[in-house]
Amino acid sequence: MSLNKGIKPHYNSSMEKVVSKSIEIEACLRRDIADLASRGITIAKLDAMADERAILIAIPSNKTEIESATKATADRDKKSGEIVLAIRIVRNIAKDAFGPKSATYKAFNVKSLSSLSATTLYMKCGNIVTRANTNLVAMEAKGLTPAMLTNITTLSEELLPLIAAAPVKKTDAILVTAERQTAANNVFDTTKEYCEIGKSCYMDVNKAKYNNYITYDTPSKVKDRKGKVAIYGYKGPRTNDIALDTKFSLRTTLGKSLIMYFSLKKGDTPPTGALEVLANPNIFITKTAAQLGYNPATGVIQLNIYNPNEELGAFWVKFG
Repeated sequence: MSLNKGIKPHYNSSMEKVVSKSIEIEACLRRDIADLASRGITIAKLDAMADERAILIAIPSNKTEIESATKATADRDKKSGEIVLAIRIVRNIAKDAFGPKSATYKAFNVKSLSSLSATTLYMKCGNIVTRANTNLVAMEAKGLTPAMLTNITTLSEELLPLIAAAPVKKTDAILVTAERQTAANNVFDTTKEYCEIGKSCYMDVNKAKYNNYITYDTPSKVKDRKGKVAIYGYKGPRTNDIALDTKFSLRTTLGKSLIMYFSLKKGDTPPTGALEVLANPNIFITKTAAQLGYNPATGVIQLNIYNPNEELGAFWVKFG
């Protein structure tokens, strides 16, 4: 289980609302300290409450870690693509040298080459180089050079640290999320505890002050859209009741990547600079509707999800 799944929020509202409610309640508690001292509320406790909130505010969002994780994944996939191309060149030479039905050629014809994981691809490189060296004379006659094999070896060596870096960066992002969630839970729990004390104190004696300590932990109205996108296909999820600043959390759950953007209608070509969301099992990319191109003034209100890859893709979009 990932760390972010292990730490659940203790509240239904947003983290921003947890902070704002804490500030509001602290002010009420300081105002009412004379009445609440007998209930255990002290200046030291209120200072500690402020310190808890400061800890939460000081923890950065996981945006930097998400960007690092996304870049690490992109670097790994780019290097994998270079290896696929290098292996295909050697494979095609083997096909010319031995014929498409020969056992020798079939040893070079790695199935679903472009769909292999980076780790599997890395493991295939040594086998390709070994088999090419075994058949070097026949393949050199069809254009194989030692430099081609050296290139595969070099690329595989460059790929190895990239394979290791991607999960490490993802974990960094998860750890920041977990740390921030823990701090937010602490702020919420303290605020809730002190609200209960305030309500108990003023329930039958002061209605106005009693109302100050009522917490409104209402859930945010976040909508989910999930689906699959065919090879080179488009999906156009409905996104009613949004504004320019509506936050969209986007994730590619299957395939290599998906391109997400707003346009006039479903199936419009992605604009230059459209957001490409790489596949990641743990991390959402968060953007506002405006950053994705949403512009109701010009009619650009259709969310498009485009799959630019030769394999099935799937998405998970949360907004609201």
